[in-house]
Amino acid sequence: MKSKVAVVCAVLIVIISFLIPGTENLSQIGIRTIGIVIAFLLLLITEALPLTIICWTVLGLMPLLGLTPGFAAALTGFSNPVLFFILASFGLAAAFLATPLSKRILVFLLKRFGKNMKSMLFAFMLCILPVTAFTSSVPTVAVFMALGLSFLELYDNEKAKRATGRTLMIAIPVACQIGSVSTPVGSTINLLAIGLLEQHTGQTISFVQWMAVGIPITLLILPVAWLLIYHIYKPAEITQEMVNTYINKLDVPKEMTVQEKKVLILIGVMLVLWILSSWVRQINVMVVALLGTCIMFLPGVRILEWKSFIKNVNFEAFFLVGTVLSLGMVLGLNGGTAWIISMFPTGYMSLPILVAFTVTLVFAVLIIIPVGPSVVMFLAVPLIVLAQSMGINPALVILVLAMAACQCYLLPLDTIPLITYGSGYYSMLDMPKSTLPLQVYIIFVITMVVSLASMVFNII
Repeated sequence: MKSKVAVVCAVLIVIISFLIPGTENLSQIGIRTIGIVIAFLLLLITEALPLTIICWTVLGLMPLLGLTPGFAAALTGFSNPVLFFILASFGLAAAFLATPLSKRILVFLLKRFGKNMKSMLFAFMLCILPVTAFTSSVPTVAVFMALGLSFLELYDNEKAKRATGRTLMIAIPVACQIGSVSTPVGSTINLLAIGLLEQHTGQTISFVQWMAVGIPITLLILPVAWLLIYHIYKPAEITQEMVNTYINKLDVPKEMTVQEKKVLILIGVMLVLWILSSWVRQINVMVVALLGTCIMFLPGVRILEWKSFIKNVNFEAFFLVGTVLSLGMVLGLNGGTAWIISMFPTGYMSLPILVAFTVTLVFAVLIIIPVGPSVVMFLAVPLIVLAQSMGINPALVILVLAMAACQCYLLPLDTIPLITYGSGYYSMLDMPKSTLPLQVYIIFVITMVVSLASMVFNII
């Protein structure tokens, strides 16, 4: 019933957009484009149809409704190199998570921090950071949810198990999204934002520039997130014996396997090249990821098999980002972006105020549109124009936009928290008890770090 209502409402929105006459500030074609965007977002939020079908429908409607001169123009977003990086990133994630590497890191941390539940939780969240900094958050959260669920089996008491389950199932997606801002390759949202910046200004954000801001922000947010989650949800205590039992249950080989070594060497080489790309312009981040993934299939390397790679590719993410990029392009060409810009404040704002305004705006929009890529598409160009009108480097505001859009966990509506929400250990309103104060703190942290990086260190 909910799906039928959403589809009917989406159709009505498109029909109404045809009936509204154009104005001096917004043409009729611009109104139609905004109508399609709103219908697209409504279908996404309500999950009325499979995500890929929503994308195909919108792509087909753009030329049919006269928003683009033809179908080829509707597919403009799919020529963006970000799309190929997304495909490559699933290869990196599959290679990393197919080996015992993530479990090995977790065991290493548990042996040092797993004395009680408080330190155990910290070990879990800390272990997630290096994984999600270089791989997609979706497979990362799935793997660590499985690890968390296996840990919960150590509890005999159901009440204790559920209390700890709530803590872990909320902490895992939060840590994933915090870690995803560490590097440009930590999230497709980051790459989408950089792609939009390059598309509309010709500027870019280098790997090192991003890390110089992203890593401090991650390290400042994680301890506060850990303490909030631990003290608000109060997991049941554990004993050293329970931790030892869990470590044994993970069954991690004592010696590092050949496959693990291959993955570490390859990712290490790619990381070096990504960092060098900040100074050697001939090195392209996307090309490194693409060729690095290809190497995984070579005879003698064989880190990945093609069939297993295909199974791990999330084509929904591929079509979502491509459609979002296409919609963003069409929205700009048909005047919708200019109209949205006219609604933004025009008075001068200093950099700290603009940063705080951007993060707050993104968090507010994420409540209505809990889809990070869509929020980036909707706000990128208006914020670029706003920054340029104030004499502020637009790369800064795009960096802030992406980092804020990654923190979509006020409610478990985004794909990443939805994965653990499905475990049944917490309710919809459990999450904001910790994530609302965390997002208030994040506004302060991002404002402070970005302002400091710009004014004192001149990073961007």
